[in-house]
Parts: sequence; C-alpha cells; structure tokens
Amino acid sequence: MSAAGVISQAFEPFLAESGPNDKRNAIVIYRHPSFEGQRVRGRLRELKKRLAHVKALASAQVPVQEKLLKDYKREVGKQGPGKQEMFSAPIGANTLPVATVEVTRKTLQALAAQPNVVAVLPDQRIHLIRPKEVDYSKLAKQEITNGLTWGLRELEIPKMWETTKGAGINVAVLDTGVYGDHPALKGRVKDFVIVDPLGRRITTGATFDAAQHGTHVCGTVAGGKTSEGVSIGVAPEATLLVAGVLVGDATLRTLVEGISWAVEKGADILSMSLGFTYYEPLFAELFQVLIDTYDILPVVAIGNENHGNTSSPGNSPNSLAVGAVERMPGGKAEVAFFSSGASLVFPGAGAEALVTKPDVVAPGVQVYSSIPPEKRPDGVFEYTYMDGTSMATPHVAGVAALLTAAKPDAPVTDIIKVMKETAKHPGGASSRPDNRWGYGLIQPIEALKALA
Repeated sequence: MSAAGVISQAFEPFLAESGPNDKRNAIVIYRHPSFEGQRVRGRLRELKKRLAHVKALASAQVPVQEKLLKDYKREVGKQGPGKQEMFSAPIGANTLPVATVEVTRKTLQALAAQPNVVAVLPDQRIHLIRPKEVDYSKLAKQEITNGLTWGLRELEIPKMWETTKGAGINVAVLDTGVYGDHPALKGRVKDFVIVDPLGRRITTGATFDAAQHGTHVCGTVAGGKTSEGVSIGVAPEATLLVAGVLVGDATLRTLVEGISWAVEKGADILSMSLGFTYYEPLFAELFQVLIDTYDILPVVAIGNENHGNTSSPGNSPNSLAVGAVERMPGGKAEVAFFSSGASLVFPGAGAEALVTKPDVVAPGVQVYSSIPPEKRPDGVFEYTYMDGTSMATPHVAGVAALLTAAKPDAPVTDIIKVMKETAKHPGGASSRPDNRWGYGLIQPIEALKALA
C-alpha cells in the first residue's frame, strides 16, 4: 500500500491550521507477522490460555514497534536543518499493534512510508453519543406487570435465559464510567479504570461515573432487577469491564488505551457509544485486529444525527453498528426518527467498497436502566428512561454475550453473521440491508438456533 493510502483523510481538517513544523499527535497502526492467521477460540473455557496468548503476542511485537519508531526518527533526522525530535510511545502494554507518535506536515509521509505501517490516524477528539432524551418518569405499569423492560420483552430475552444468562462472558463498556455500587449492578463490575486525556490509566478504590451514561449502558448489558422486581439487563450473569474513556477532553489515544486495557483484561465484547470529530474509515484496521487476532466483537452505536448521517467508528465496515427502534402505539416497532443511517463509499476504494449502516437495530427509545443516584426536586432517582442509539447498543452487546456463552466455540464472525442474517426486516429479506433498518431488528432466539 502506498504511503498516501495509509494516511487518514482526517488529517486534512486536523492539520488545517497547523504550520509545516507544528507537532501534532498521531496514532500509527502497524502489521506484525505474529498476528497473521492467529485467532483465539474457545473463549469461555480457555480464558487463562487466551490471556497468556495476549501477553505472548505483545512481547513478540515489541521489537517490531521499536524498529518502526527508530527508523521513523532516523528519517526525520535526514530532513536537514531545523529537524525536530519526535515523541513516540507504545499504547497500553503492546497488546495492540499501535503507538502514539508526533508528526508534522513534513514528517507525516516519512512515518507512513515505514514498512509494516497499516494506517496513520490523527489523534482527534472523541465524544459521547449523547441520549436524545432523559425522562425521569415513573416505571411504566406494563413493565412492572411484565417484570421486565419493553426492550427485553421485545427481544424475547426470558426465552434466551432458559439456555444462558451470559455467565463467564466479559463485556467491556468504554464510556463515561460506572457507578458500580448501584444495587442493580452489585457484583457485576469485575474491573474498572479511568483513562485520562493524556492516555494514562488511573485505577481507583471505588468506581464512579463522570455522567449517567455509562451506568445506564451497564444496566442494560448486565443489570439485575429494580426494587419493583423489573429486570433491566439482557445478560445479567455477564461480567462488566468498564473503562472511563470519555472523561475530560478525550481523544482517539484515550479510546485506544481503553481498548488495549479491555483486551488485556480478557474482554469478549466491546460496547461503544461514542464518535469521532472527523470521519475515520481507517479505524477499521484496528477493529480487524480485534476480530481476527483476539476474536473480540466491537459493537458500536451508529449515532443520533438522523437519516443520512453516520458516526465513526460505527460506520467502519467491520463494526457491528446499531440503530434504534421505538415502540409505537399497538406494539409495533419502528426505527426512531433520530437514528442515524447512510450508505457510503469509502474514499479512494471504488464502488465495490459501498457500506450500508447500521447493521442491525434494537430497542433504543424509552429504555429504563440504572443511573448514579440523582437528587431532583421530586426525589432521588436511581433509574431513568433514556432514548438513543447508545441505548440500543447495549441490548446488542448483551445479546452477543448470551450467544457467546451458549456457543463458546463459535467465532465472532459467526456471531455477527447470525445476528444479521436472522434479523427481522419489515420489507423482507430482499430489502436487506438498507440504511434505516440495516438487516433488521435482532432476533436472539433465531440467532441462537442458527448457531446450533
């Protein structure tokens, strides 16, 4: 691949106001032979072996990374008078083939030209895909009567629980953090870290949520029951690994550090309700490492910017991107007006690279879940309703946990395939995929049957 082909097009706006020698941070993704053709299988029974494999790969790629960065600095030194020292450092414990590197307009090409470089991305800002609405209404009578939220009922989750509740599966939630002391999350948060804007991992004696969002997402993935006895979590026996990557001025480096941490902790599934400032198709290279090498499923919200729009990294071709449906009068489910979706051709890749997103949809309106205690004029609230593709995403991550627990030897590619192929589209199979429904509303029971 040419140097130009590995440089993200997001550098153009990212460097728009930079001088020729102004330093900016970049993320470099590189290739290492040890990653070729190796995929971890048997996730549920082989966790210790898998983590040992993660460490072995990390150790093997250290010399590759060191050589790449050394050669880059040498090339920078050849650029004559006025040369600058370029800071570089690994991200995480070398679990992923990524590093953070300083670049200028002049040195960017030199970095991209190094052997084994797959992609160079600007360390752009990332942001939370915020809920479209937060509603502190009391729990609906119908949900109290049913003993579960409408989303769990719509997806027939109790039938899935006859087979599994997700025990042994690690779901990493990369979000605003979590209030782990919430009664609905008691004992479910296995590990917790905050990644600050400089990419540093901060461990604390207590979990916390910088907003409400992360706790709400965690409740939908793996929460227990409310005081009224209403189940809120899709996979209530799954384990949560929570990285607060949306604290302060978060950037791509913050996110990649959180992903690396999740891999090191044994994540099976990543749940991400976040987006980038600039469109970034090259992030797909990192997702491919997660899928091909570690058999980890990235589940990503597609965004709340309405039809005709999508958010990166949800619009990466290899993410499992999620849109939102709402319950209409009479019980029918329809795609929510705010749910993003579009068909796009990746720049420079030709018409064959047409990508249609989202991939699937799930309940994302009036989703009742946990939040940190919120004091309001009419009382203290520990649960609330929220709307957004951020609320649909943990439904899909939770279903993926149930499927993985039920069929631990099924590779992630099979999990993705059956969730898409068994999804229900109102226009029938001939209408799939489109950029509103994707392949359709997920059907967990049918997906489980397809894995048999």
